[in-house]
Amino acid sequence: MRAAVMQSGRIFTTDLPEPRPASGQLLVEPIAVGVCGSDLSAWQHTDDFLSAHEETGALGEVFDPDRPLVMGHEFTARVVALGKDVTGYTVGDQLVILPGVAASDGRVHTVGYANDYPGGLAERSVVWAYGHLKIPEGISPVLAAVTEPLATGVNGVLRSGVQPEDGALVTGTGPVGLGAVIELSARGVAPIVVSDPSAKRREIALAYGAHIAVDPLQEDPIEAWRKNIPSGRRLHVIEASGARGLLASLMASAPPYTRISVIGAGMRTEELRPVVGVLKNTSIEFVGGPGFGETEYRAFGRTFEHLRNDRFDPALMVTGYAGLDATADVFATLRPSSPSTIDHVKILIRHDLLGQTILSPAETAALRP
Repeated sequence: MRAAVMQSGRIFTTDLPEPRPASGQLLVEPIAVGVCGSDLSAWQHTDDFLSAHEETGALGEVFDPDRPLVMGHEFTARVVALGKDVTGYTVGDQLVILPGVAASDGRVHTVGYANDYPGGLAERSVVWAYGHLKIPEGISPVLAAVTEPLATGVNGVLRSGVQPEDGALVTGTGPVGLGAVIELSARGVAPIVVSDPSAKRREIALAYGAHIAVDPLQEDPIEAWRKNIPSGRRLHVIEASGARGLLASLMASAPPYTRISVIGAGMRTEELRPVVGVLKNTSIEFVGGPGFGETEYRAFGRTFEHLRNDRFDPALMVTGYAGLDATADVFATLRPSSPSTIDHVKILIRHDLLGQTILSPAETAALRP
């Protein structure tokens, strides 16, 4: 099967053996795949990525960088075969994938960060038969691939404790930040202030329910919140950018009792002055995956509920499409240091597209019969 692999820092397409589903697993055929910020970190900052996972015991996402790795954990897929003892799924089901697989040693791996379990950037992938969301008629199986990254932002809001009357500030409106905006809007939080240097991303955030959008290079987003909220309200910040130095800046300028929910996974070491947080009673929570006591990832299903109920238009955030052979260009385009990043929100890699060019949504639509 064809796959896009990362090996020794290079991304290229090659042929790999097709996986076979073991007991309790599904063999799926990916439809559309998103490139996550974590994928870019695993590529650009491999040593930092691996050391962070090793230090925290998140060994299901530790891989050998010198062996082929097929990334892609944000994807939709079609079921093509069932492993032994699988129930609840049938061949032909179209799914938003929960990217996990249990290995024979009992360890749970994240598909896309395990050398032996290819992710969505392969023509076939094996996943466990658990937790996937069935895509109903009327929902595009391509656009549904935005569910997983948006869920990270939804999760940040679910865990934040924000109340509608407090309003909120979202820093960074890539896919993760947009997920936060969608959930805040669904909860009636107002005003929702967003901060991002990209005019394109600010525009989409407003379409998804934000009330005020500022360019942080031109205006202080905390001042924008202060101007539009009654005094005495608590500021809730959803930090989705992962921008280096931003946490310290927010602590210094935010009002007392601010609560910051960090969902942007920065890879670099931050420098904070704890006394600033102590004097201001600032709360910082780092949010990822299910919360304490949760038995399932609530945000995943909640995000899909927003999609099914037309609470946002997923097509607005998909700014490009590409085929598998263009994967290296997609990664290069989305890396934070690339000037073109500011023009993109989400590029979906589709297995039905050919060529090595990133296409606009209009160009992709013109290819369809």
